[in-house]
Amino acid sequence: MAKKINLIDDPDINNLVRGIVGETGIPIVSHLFKIQKADEFEIAKKLKEDVNFIRSIMYKMYTNNLVNYTRRRDAEKGWYIYTWEFAPKKLFNSLIASRQKELEGLFKKVEEEKSMEQIFTCPTCSINLDFNKSLELNFTCFACGGMLQPLNNDLIINGLNQDIKCLSNNICVLKEKLNEI
Repeated sequence: MAKKINLIDDPDINNLVRGIVGETGIPIVSHLFKIQKADEFEIAKKLKEDVNFIRSIMYKMYTNNLVNYTRRRDAEKGWYIYTWEFAPKKLFNSLIASRQKELEGLFKKVEEEKSMEQIFTCPTCSINLDFNKSLELNFTCFACGGMLQPLNNDLIINGLNQDIKCLSNNICVLKEKLNEI
């Protein structure tokens, strides 16, 4: 059996789930996290919610690959009953994939910053201009007449590298949590 994960205790899970189902869906997802597996009628009865609302939340979770379901036909009524099951491994894999995509974006930004041509800025107006435009204006701000200063993007690159380091550490922590399940 999969290790139980508490939604409230894990900020990564909490943020992901809130982004998918919003605030109104959190009690439903929290309930499913606690019991691991239930049909939509059980969840609706326990939480005093409409079954269709429960289904809509669970479909959002399923679409984002965070739950599984089994379907069986009710012999009496003839309609399908879905039993939903929390999928913690899928949840952590989804988190890791989104963080890795974010990490790729940061690497791309670092490369863009490194390859960027010299930029000049007006300290008073916070206007940034490329080298050619600055040269054309004799390194004088067109808005205030002040002197343009070269913009050093080393600070930006260092900040991005710090973000990369933090995000890489976060991915490692998520992978450790995934291995604990």
